[in-house]
Amino acid sequence: MLRTAGFTALAAPFAGSLLTACSSKSTPSAKPNTTVTVTSYGGSYNDQLTKTLLKPFENKTGIRSTLLANTSLAGLKAQVRSGDVQWDLVELTAPEYLQAVDEGLLEKFDYSIISDKGLPSYARAEYGIKYLSFLFVMAWDQTHIPDARAPRNWEQFLDKAKYPTKRSVYGQLSDSSILEAARLAEGVPFDKIYPLDVDAALRYLARHPGRDKLIYHTANQEPIQQLTSGEVALSTSFNNRINAARKDGAKLNFTASNGVVAGDYFVVPKGARNKEAAFRLMDFMSNDADAGADFDRTTNLTLANTRALAKLPREVADTLPTSPKLADTILVRDDAWWAKNLKQTEQRFKLWQAGS
Repeated sequence: MLRTAGFTALAAPFAGSLLTACSSKSTPSAKPNTTVTVTSYGGSYNDQLTKTLLKPFENKTGIRSTLLANTSLAGLKAQVRSGDVQWDLVELTAPEYLQAVDEGLLEKFDYSIISDKGLPSYARAEYGIKYLSFLFVMAWDQTHIPDARAPRNWEQFLDKAKYPTKRSVYGQLSDSSILEAARLAEGVPFDKIYPLDVDAALRYLARHPGRDKLIYHTANQEPIQQLTSGEVALSTSFNNRINAARKDGAKLNFTASNGVVAGDYFVVPKGARNKEAAFRLMDFMSNDADAGADFDRTTNLTLANTRALAKLPREVADTLPTSPKLADTILVRDDAWWAKNLKQTEQRFKLWQAGS
């Protein structure tokens, strides 16, 4: 799937011609004491977001950021419908973004404030920017599973004979690719994963490894805690979380092979109090080359900022989720399928977890 037009758009930022891209327009000066309230997922990622993007943005514009860790579509919806909107910039998964558009919850993005010169074509949308690409991966505790014995594909990860231990898997299907992992484990090729056969995926998980070998996490920092505490030796996670833990000394590792590349949007809720400041922040994130390159190097995620990608050394660019080097080994998540099928799939998954 990464060889399709969709991945061509993802991979395009790595082209050498980007080195000559024109410079970003200057960010307008801010009103004194302006604050933009941003919601994301917390943990090490919020620390990275603050260091590489939010503080440099404040230094450049004077716009301060309050970063929260309680982002959710439900919270955004409640604020918009009550008329009491506290958030200005909200991170949503791609399926959640499409749902929010359908429900009329978002402000249109103002591209007279946000220059799209630095945005790759896949990232620009009417009501948001798909600002981030990441990998859903299999990870392990090296103190219990040395790299030489670690899983190299989802079939091995889910094999209870090979690893007679519990695994932690992400239970929030808006962001989790565990059902895709089950289909890949069964040998389904990348280009046949969608439309996703949910019942077949659940049947596979019931056999390999079985309900008794699965525990669930619902926050992105949980698998790091579970792996480092010894609660589990195997877990799904996201590539940036494992990299951050490794930099802090944790004996964890992961493989990008068989990973699932997906992305999150930043959106502005309808009625946001500081939407202009939010748009200015998005302009900075999409066009400031130095801050964006620092973000990519620090997180090993791909920021939707072509100027930043053009500044990265090849050894860094080749490790990012959108690198053409990974094209034959990873699956691109089908956002449209998930947006259409998320609610009923979540209901089916919960029933399955309960043994139905």
